[in-house]
Amino acid sequence: MPKVNLTMVNLTRSPVFFAGFMLLALAACTPPSATKQYPPEIIIPKKRVEAPVELPPKVYDETKMDEGTAQSGTAQQAPKPPTSTPPSDSPAVLALMQEANDNSASGQLDNAAATLERAIRIQPRNALLWQKLAEVRLKQNQPGLAEDLAKKSNVLAKDNKSLVGKNWSIIADARRQKGDAEGASDADSKAKR
Repeated sequence: MPKVNLTMVNLTRSPVFFAGFMLLALAACTPPSATKQYPPEIIIPKKRVEAPVELPPKVYDETKMDEGTAQSGTAQQAPKPPTSTPPSDSPAVLALMQEANDNSASGQLDNAAATLERAIRIQPRNALLWQKLAEVRLKQNQPGLAEDLAKKSNVLAKDNKSLVGKNWSIIADARRQKGDAEGASDADSKAKR
C-alpha cells in the first residue's frame, strides 16, 4: 500500500486554506474591465462668482448722535439698497451681451442663446440677461421656455417697471404662440401697467 502524505491532506482541509482558495477562485472570475485602472477624471474648477452682500441699512437716531456729528449738524446717510438688477459692469458680461445681440441680429439664434447662457453663469441675478434669453427662445419658437425665462426675469427685476413690462409682453407673445388667447390678453394687460 502506498504511503499518503498526511500533512498535505490535513492542510487542504483547514479553514484558512479554504478561504484562500475561494479568494483565488473569485479573482479568477472577475472580468478584466472591473480591475482595469482608468486615469483620474480631470476636474476644472469653475470661477466662483459671489453675489454682492446686502447689508441692512443703518438707522441713525438723531437723539443718539455723537458730539462730532451733532456739531456738524449732519448724520451719516444710510447706504442705498442695491437695485434688483445688478448693472452689467462686468466687461465679460458686456462683451457676451454684445456678441449675443450680433448673433441674434444675424439670425444665429443658437449661438445667441449659448452666449447668453454663458453670461448668466457669470451674473445669474441679472434680470436683463434672462429677458434677452427669453426673447431669443421666443424667436426660436420655444414659447414655453420663453415664458418661463421671462417669469424668472420678472422675479429678479422686481422694481424695474420697464423690464417687467417687456417681460409681460414676451409672456403674451409666448402664450399667443401656444394658442392661449385668454392668457395672452391677461399678460398684455399686465404689460401696460
